[in-house]
Amino acid sequence: MSESSSMKAQQAGEGATLALDAFLPYRAARLATALSRALAAQYEQRYDISVAEWRVLVHLTQQTEISVRDIFTRVDMDRARVTRAVQRLAARGYVSKLVNQDDRRLVKLALTTSGTALASELSALAASFEAEIMAALPDGSRDQLMAQFNRIEAAIAPSQPGSE
Repeated sequence: MSESSSMKAQQAGEGATLALDAFLPYRAARLATALSRALAAQYEQRYDISVAEWRVLVHLTQQTEISVRDIFTRVDMDRARVTRAVQRLAARGYVSKLVNQDDRRLVKLALTTSGTALASELSALAASFEAEIMAALPDGSRDQLMAQFNRIEAAIAPSQPGSE
């Protein structure tokens, strides 16, 4: 932290009232919620799927097979919510459950053909939504914005032994 940044941080803590609308964690959370709600409104109306179902489907597009545990550890949802979403998706024929023959307690999930088709449509919807949002920014600023996200994430990431 530079000397001027350190001084500003000290001054901010000296009896100052937090300016919530200028506080990065608050603004980031508010923006993330607004973005999520705006996108959810589109896919809920068009495809009748919930936020939890959306997250499961999206994660299943990243790997051929994935477990419920893998999903709930990667997204901001508890195990029960993920399990219910998987059950609804399986009942609608979008997800199949593959039982591990060595340990029948372990279940891997995979997209079915119709699940893959739905995920493809959802991906197109999400890309269009993102393009609309990015259109509000100056040309060429997308890469800069993503680079800033990476810097913030790196600054708050816990130190991992052996990650250096």
